[in-house]
Amino acid sequence: MTVGRKFLGGVAWMAAGGWTEQAINFVVFIVMAKILGPERYGLLSMAAVFIVLAEALVRESVSEYLIAAPDPAPEDFNATFWLTAGLGLVLAVALWLGAGWIGTFYGHPIVAGLIRVLSVTVLMIAFTAVPVAILRRELNFRVLSLRAVVGVAVGGAVGIFMALTGWGVWSFAGQWIAMIAANVVLAWTSVPWRPGLKTTRAHLARAGRFGAQVLGLRLAELTLVQLPTLMIGAFLGPVATGLYALSWRLVETLTFLISTPLRMVSQPAFAALGRDGGRPGDFLLDIARLTGVVAFPFFIGLALVAQPAILLFFGESWAGAAPVLSILALLGLYLAFAMVQQSFCLAAGRAGEIMGLAWINAALAAGLMAVSAPWGLTAITGAFVAAHYLAWPLRYRLVARIGQISAWPLVACKVRPAMAAVAMGLAVAAVRWLLAGQPVLLELGAAVLTGAGVYALLVLATMRDRMWLLRSMIRPEAAGA
Repeated sequence: MTVGRKFLGGVAWMAAGGWTEQAINFVVFIVMAKILGPERYGLLSMAAVFIVLAEALVRESVSEYLIAAPDPAPEDFNATFWLTAGLGLVLAVALWLGAGWIGTFYGHPIVAGLIRVLSVTVLMIAFTAVPVAILRRELNFRVLSLRAVVGVAVGGAVGIFMALTGWGVWSFAGQWIAMIAANVVLAWTSVPWRPGLKTTRAHLARAGRFGAQVLGLRLAELTLVQLPTLMIGAFLGPVATGLYALSWRLVETLTFLISTPLRMVSQPAFAALGRDGGRPGDFLLDIARLTGVVAFPFFIGLALVAQPAILLFFGESWAGAAPVLSILALLGLYLAFAMVQQSFCLAAGRAGEIMGLAWINAALAAGLMAVSAPWGLTAITGAFVAAHYLAWPLRYRLVARIGQISAWPLVACKVRPAMAAVAMGLAVAAVRWLLAGQPVLLELGAAVLTGAGVYALLVLATMRDRMWLLRSMIRPEAAGA
């Protein structure tokens, strides 16, 4: 199988699993949000700022070395495992010790309890990072997809049961821990490798150096993502935090459905191309062409139908989330492209350079949000999204240099899907105007169907080359003939 075909197979499995996972997760989220309300969800979000940060630092940091390494030895796997386990232990202890201070900072002591309970998930993920990296390196995304679906189903069942039986905000904690526990079991039963003590200082140093760079990158990314929740929680309280968290959750869900399969599969695919003497830069451009066709209608459409979607699925008590969701949808569009670019840099072993850009982005976002904080929730959200787009040109320059390609084609390939999305947006706006005052379900359904139909026609009329590119990846022998 060609790398392109393996890539599409991996994306298909990750997308299928991701869509199933998020469908279950979405239903669970709606049920629990209606039972528990914005304030309790806001309290969880305050604690989640720190838990998510710690989890991500162990999930995809040192273990990325195993994907980038040309031919890792058993000593490399052992070194990576013990370094990740040590990092997880340090972070879990730090969370436990710092929980009281965090609860005092927010002015809600229950946040401290949530952090202490959820800190166990950091250790659980640390002990699972290497099996997951092995599955990713082997492009075995079928197992990863099934693992994610089972985890979210188990967690959802536990969370809903606890919410219905009066556990309140602790229902979210139960859901979280049950989901991670199921993921841990399935990861370890899917790979034959088991950790050992055999390693050397040289192997520890190599894995540690690369891991430290990726760790800095993840820390910058997660600091950036969690900054709005932290600032909104501190300045505007739990209700505003809950509104923002719900909006981000919806955008994150769509981003997961589109960006995560591409990001997770593209990194080992880029690395494989590099090992085989191919041109990863050209493959990056192909992925960008295909990504634009999907990402633009998803996220522009979400921005346009945010209000009826919020009202239909969550009710009037969550109406304040609609303008925030419209703004954050533009961040989802950015992430669809930027995350693949990041995977490209990591596969090339250039974690240090992309880490520097991530910290520049975080500093810019912190400054803009601090200036905009007096103007409220939508202003902070807008400043957060603007910071990403202002720093994006620097990322393009880095990616073009690493891939030995021109940056302009990476930008130009977005023009046609962007224009098609604008035309789609005009059609959706017209439908919403005509149906103003009608039931929300009718308005939302008509807007979505109209937008999908208009965009599909424009793709067939103006982007047949993208369809041919997709066909050439699926059936390279036919394309060559």
